[in-house]
Parts: sequence; C-alpha cells; structure tokens
Amino acid sequence: MMHRRVSILGATGSVGASTLDLMDQAQAAGSAAFEVEVVTGDQNIGLLAEQARRWTARLAVTADPSRLQDLRDALAGSGVEAAAGADAVVDAARRPVDWTMCSIVGAAGLRSA
Repeated sequence: MMHRRVSILGATGSVGASTLDLMDQAQAAGSAAFEVEVVTGDQNIGLLAEQARRWTARLAVTADPSRLQDLRDALAGSGVEAAAGADAVVDAARRPVDWTMCSIVGAAGLRSA
C-alpha cells in the first residue's frame, strides 16, 4: 500500500474537494494511505474546518486574515493549527510533503516567493 503525506491548497473548491474525495475512495479500497499536512481555503470556513478535522490535518489556513478567529473557533479542540493570510498560504505550500495539490484558482493563486 502506498502511503503519502499531502497538502491540498484550495481544498474548499471543487478540485480540492474532489481530490479529498478520491483520496477517501483510495483509502477505503485499501490501495493507498494518506496523511494530510495542510488544507487551505478562503471564505468557506465551515468546510475548511470539516476537512481539517476529517483528515486530522496538521494545519488549516484561510487566505482571509479577517477570518482567522472564525477558523480557530471552528477547529477548537481538534488539535489542528490555524493560520491566515497570504504569507500563511505560502508558508503552508513550503511544508515538506510527498505531493501538493494546488487548486487555488486564477488571480487568487500563490504569489511568487
């Protein structure tokens, strides 16, 4: 069985959510095991927190700094670290993992480092 540590940037969008669904299916079939390092999103704090809890991510990041407290509240008691802002997204992308799914769309994509 293949074991991979992954980061999903843009996890709350359709591509990111589909990636997590496919990972779930692969695990259920016994063909792969995944450890989620990071999930990032923007405004959908409820879904981001749900994904972070479901996958026991180490870190959940919202691109919107004004939503940090909302994310912290949604993750309370989960053990998942919360961060916010463009720098936090870049830092999340730099974490060492086996693979990163970057599904941040358009102009909201990662700025150059």
